[in-house]
Formats: sequence, structure tokens, C-alpha cells
Amino acid sequence: MGFFASSGILNRKGFFGGKAFSPLNISNLDLWLDAADGNTLYDATSGGSLVTTDGSAVKRWEDKSGNGLHATEATNAPVLETAEKNGLNALNFATSKRLTSSFSSRTYTAQTIFVVAKFSTSASSFGRLFTQRTSGANDYDAAQYIPLLRSITNNQVSSWKASGLRSPVSVSNADFYIFRAFHNASILNVKANTTTGSNYSSTINLGIVNFRIGDMIRADGASDGAFWNSIICEVVLYAKSLTDSESDSVTNYLNTKWAVY
Repeated sequence: MGFFASSGILNRKGFFGGKAFSPLNISNLDLWLDAADGNTLYDATSGGSLVTTDGSAVKRWEDKSGNGLHATEATNAPVLETAEKNGLNALNFATSKRLTSSFSSRTYTAQTIFVVAKFSTSASSFGRLFTQRTSGANDYDAAQYIPLLRSITNNQVSSWKASGLRSPVSVSNADFYIFRAFHNASILNVKANTTTGSNYSSTINLGIVNFRIGDMIRADGASDGAFWNSIICEVVLYAKSLTDSESDSVTNYLNTKWAVY
């Protein structure tokens, strides 16, 4: 992996082509939730006031992609954790917290999703970190695709596709990770920091109507208790399969910012 700005890759000082890198530098950014940005955290689902007090509920996490896919929750919202990682604020999804972004259907034939989060084995066995569903479906139905979830086996994070856990990666309890779920027209894989799981042969063509962070999502919008129950710092989703250099740029940006590894 290179670090030269001229190649389009984020350099060691956090610049991209001579300018400070932003996920917006790469096309097809669909969702960007950044807990370090205090101007995106609100105490009401419709907006309200900015949340600044440690331990206070964040009921609206505003999307910085420009698409307005804000994530909200009225009664089971995560709380603000000030100076949680590298001096930056994050959101605590324990216990049994979630946020949901709902919208008219968005069709995905490829996705690349990054989430900076802490892994915890103290939560439910199959806790969702980031999930999604099509209209009238549960996220775990056979035709669906769960990008990132905690699996019960050997402290692993994986994707879920075709009624099975795919591309599992072993991780350590209570450590922070940059998780990446990659799905192009033919394969999916999961990455945790520098370790990538095995490729799984798969296609994706889904008209998604909800994203959910920190919990499963059923057809009726309810939960069966598959909570992440830990810290989440940032979520970045692209409606395409990123190239290696693009993926490296996002990963380097997140790692420089959050000091994960």
C-alpha cells in the first residue's frame, strides 16, 4: 500500500491529493455518520438541541453524506461518551440501544461499508453492528445481506448471506477495530483492521429501505435482541465496491483520526 498523494491515496499526514481527506472525496458515498462531529448529534428524532453532556441520549445522528439518511431512535437511543477514543466523542450502544435510518428504496448491486467500533463479547451472540433489509423482510431472511455482525464462534465478526455466516474474522474482546464489509458483483469479504476474511461467492441486488446500527431489524421494525451493546465511533457506506486504493484511503483516514492500530 502506498502513501503518495499523487496516487490518490491518503498520505501519512492525512491529506489526499494535497488536501485534507474526507469520505466525500470518493464518489457514491451514501451514508456517513461521525460521532466526533458534535454538530451531528441531537436530543430529539426531529432535531432539537445538540447533545454535549456525557451520558446523554443521542436520538438523532445526522448523515454527513448529503443524502439526508439520518439515523434516529426515540426510546432506545445510544448515549454520548465524551473523549472515548483518541480524545474524540463516540456513542455507547449498551445496553440494547439502536439507531435506524429509513428511506424510500435504494437499490444496491455493490457496497463497501466501514465501521469504527469496539468489540464486546458481553452482548448477545449474534449482535448486529450494521444491518439492513428490503421491504417486508427480516434482515436474516435468506435473500438478505447483513454486512457486519458479531458471531458466537471464537469472538468473530462476519457478514451474513444465504442463511450463513460468511468471511469471519477473529477479533479480541474490548479492542477497537476498523471493520470493513466489501461486496461487489461476485464476492463478499470482511476485514478487521489488517486482517481480511476469506472471499465468499455471492451477488447482491437489493432494494434497501432501512439501515440499522447496533441491532437487528425485522419486517415489523422490531428487534429480537441481537444488540451490538458497545461503542460505535463512525460509519461510512459507499454504494459501490471500492478499489484497493480507495479502500486504503478511507481506512487510513479512519485510523489516523481514531488511532485504532
